[in-house]
Amino acid sequence: MTDNINYKYIVDYIVKTDPKSTGILKELEDFADGKFIPIIQREVKCFLASLLEYKKPERILEVGTAIGYSSIFFAGFLKKGGEIITLEKDENYANLSRENICRAGLSDTIHVLEGSAEETIKTVDKEIDMLFLDANKSQYKYYFDTVFHLIRPGGIIICDNILYKGMTANDELLPRKHYAIVNNIREFLDFMCNDKRLTSSIVPIGDGMLISVKKEENQ
Repeated sequence: MTDNINYKYIVDYIVKTDPKSTGILKELEDFADGKFIPIIQREVKCFLASLLEYKKPERILEVGTAIGYSSIFFAGFLKKGGEIITLEKDENYANLSRENICRAGLSDTIHVLEGSAEETIKTVDKEIDMLFLDANKSQYKYYFDTVFHLIRPGGIIICDNILYKGMTANDELLPRKHYAIVNNIREFLDFMCNDKRLTSSIVPIGDGMLISVKKEENQ
């Protein structure tokens, strides 16, 4: 097994099917790899590309910008005139992501809000078609609850790293130091998978993803 949740040969095969990135995305992949900065894995990128191509969101809210890689990637699937609002608490990452977004020619499309996500998320007041959570796992439910009313029916909620290197599913992998965060993840998953307003599925790819769709109001 890998240090995530899948057999390495399976991950390697999926990655081989992914057309290699070019331009700014390739630069950011190399930069992240060299600096050990976590970005979405290539197998996750493959999966999300299909989802985004189908959905063609008009507005995306992302929590956890880092170097701007995922926002720049998502921007290629927006409807014409669409936008991405992305939240980043770290000043250095916020500045770096803005530079990368500018180099990608997307400064009018991707807007970085700097500061604690627990605070900046409360300033978002526009309807969204997709919520992407890739930040403090213990706060996923807070982020979700805060903006649920802004998610349009049919909107997608994507939560990354939800299996947490397999620890979420197996106590034998769980050291004491990670108990609190894994317990929070488990409670969040139980809530999301039983919320009748949603259709949810845990996808064992990358470090695990939760994909939820907000049901139409009459369902």
